[in-house]
Amino acid sequence: MKQLITYIAILFYLSSTAQNITSPQIRCLAVLPNGNISVTWQTPPNPAQFGSYQIYAATSAAGSYTQSLSINVYATNNATITGVNANSGAYYLYMRTITSTSVTLPPSDTVRTIFLSPITSSVSIAQLNFSDELPAAQGTSYNVIKEYPVGTWTSLASLPKNANGNINYAYSDTISVCDDTSSYRIEIIDTVLHCTSVSNVRGGRFQDKNKPSTPYVDSVSVINSTPPQVIMGISPAYSQDVKCFMIHVWNINTYTKIDSICNYNQPTTYTTTAYNPAQGPVSLSAISKDSCAGELSIFPSNLQKTIYLHASYDFCNKRAIINWTPYDNMVTGVKSYEIFYSVNGGAYAHLGDTTATVFSQNGLAPGTTYCYYVRAHSIGKTIAGKDTASSTSNLFCITTLNPPLPNVAYLSNVTVNPQQNIDVEWYVNSIDPIGGFTIYRSTSKNGTYSLVKNTAFTRGTGNYTYTDSVVNTNSTEYFYYVVVLDSACKNPAIQTDTSNSILLKANPTPNLTATLHWNDYSKYAGNVTGYNVYRSVNGVFGSPVAFVPSGSNVFVDDLSPYADKEGMFLYYLEAIEGSGNPYGFAEKSWSNYDTVYIDANLYIPNAFDVHGVNKVFLPIGAFVDNADYKLSIYNRWGQKIYETTDPNKGWDGSGHEEDVYAYMVQYKTSVGEYRQRNGTVTLIR
Repeated sequence: MKQLITYIAILFYLSSTAQNITSPQIRCLAVLPNGNISVTWQTPPNPAQFGSYQIYAATSAAGSYTQSLSINVYATNNATITGVNANSGAYYLYMRTITSTSVTLPPSDTVRTIFLSPITSSVSIAQLNFSDELPAAQGTSYNVIKEYPVGTWTSLASLPKNANGNINYAYSDTISVCDDTSSYRIEIIDTVLHCTSVSNVRGGRFQDKNKPSTPYVDSVSVINSTPPQVIMGISPAYSQDVKCFMIHVWNINTYTKIDSICNYNQPTTYTTTAYNPAQGPVSLSAISKDSCAGELSIFPSNLQKTIYLHASYDFCNKRAIINWTPYDNMVTGVKSYEIFYSVNGGAYAHLGDTTATVFSQNGLAPGTTYCYYVRAHSIGKTIAGKDTASSTSNLFCITTLNPPLPNVAYLSNVTVNPQQNIDVEWYVNSIDPIGGFTIYRSTSKNGTYSLVKNTAFTRGTGNYTYTDSVVNTNSTEYFYYVVVLDSACKNPAIQTDTSNSILLKANPTPNLTATLHWNDYSKYAGNVTGYNVYRSVNGVFGSPVAFVPSGSNVFVDDLSPYADKEGMFLYYLEAIEGSGNPYGFAEKSWSNYDTVYIDANLYIPNAFDVHGVNKVFLPIGAFVDNADYKLSIYNRWGQKIYETTDPNKGWDGSGHEEDVYAYMVQYKTSVGEYRQRNGTVTLIR
């Protein structure tokens, strides 16, 4: 009866404290180098009811379990179990809590140390197998740790924890040392307390019988020194037993060894001047040689070679065309090419970027040296984990030697010819052929010039003439210049100066005069000394009627001495070039023709005395057309008694009495207008 009462009391106590004190849950088991076990647990709540913790251990899940430790401090959450050897086998553990009233609470979940089985080795492979039974939610992956060389532990891999509850794991490590000892352990981090569970350590002596891994070539590039160098960036091989990098050049479909770099396996560069990257791409490669039996790695499949750049000058379009070979097999691929250029040996500047392998630079100046190189940039970092890789091409220079150009193009004359068209004359001094000319015209010096003619010639030095017939020289002044084209591209090479035609305006003015106005002829290399004025009388030009010095543009011509002429006068001017023309020219430029018409004027007397001063009745005409003149005399009965067509012959009244007679005079003016005058004249005897 007493035992029953005691049992009921325990059940009552457990019922009343179930929400307070519990047994702790083991979170981490770490096997120490001597085989002891470090235990870390999660502290339960309600320390007021705490008496002690007890840890039990066994070498199998079925037991028998023996108490290994008793801990009397509630806040403690870590202890080490001694007297065990977890290096030789797995250990199972659980914990109990003893209350302050000496009640033993139910144990926590049983857990097991991570046990790394003895390592088996095949050819250059260390096979690791391990298992554990740790609490749920403890970590998401196992970390495989390797000790090599002795005292240096390095993380090899992270193995995800199986979600299906499988507690057995395996990992294969490829041996990369020649012949040496390596050790391994397994770790996992608890996600609750962030403590670490650690397995026992296993190791052994292993031999590398594999070929070493091939080093990575970051890039093959050009150093544009004198002479240019080829440089190769080399990243270490993954194999740790690499002793040397063997440098090879790829030529005519085969590798040729040219050098070696030994005694280390670390990032390095290799340079050589034995191959000229300015003559074509240079392919360098590196393989590894291990320290065991001199094994060589295989050659890389991603052969890299320098960028070979070439440029040409398109002198017709005044541009450089830059071509280069693509940079193949950059570790992460080529993102873009960056183009740089220099002018006449100056500093290099950025010209542009492209993903293509051709680029153009326009607007090049003649007689200038341009040098170019390109740089390929990788897409992001290389797989070796380095910064962005790049490769620089060789340097290539061009000099912009344009086609031979004339050194003189001179517009020697612009003149109005007798057909009233304009002759444009120019002179070119060139020892080489030329491609032709383009002739431009405008109606004002600073106005818009239009293309008049595009002509082709092949000879060089000489005088050239073009006649412009689509003009109106009587109303408009015209300005011209000529552009000489080069022989190769028919591009403008040199331009003449600008000259103009002379526009003459002649008008009748009072007192039987004509007034002439004209514009200056503005362009002679020898300057204009003055203007000769020419006048035609009855359609015939004679010697100049006047010379007007340069600086004056007006001339008044007295026409009274020519009153007996028909009254139509034709004028033109002649500009005279002075001395000093550097090309030996002494030109004359003519103006257009302009006509002045003087109106006919007829004086008729009303009487004449056959015995007096005026013995003949003769109308006196000024500027009357003699070809259509007629004088008729009539008596009072209307009978025609006299008629003549000679304007210089009058009526002398012979055979007629003193009386009043009628006359009729018919004539034509200088502008072709027919006129008639009638009246009476008194004959006195």
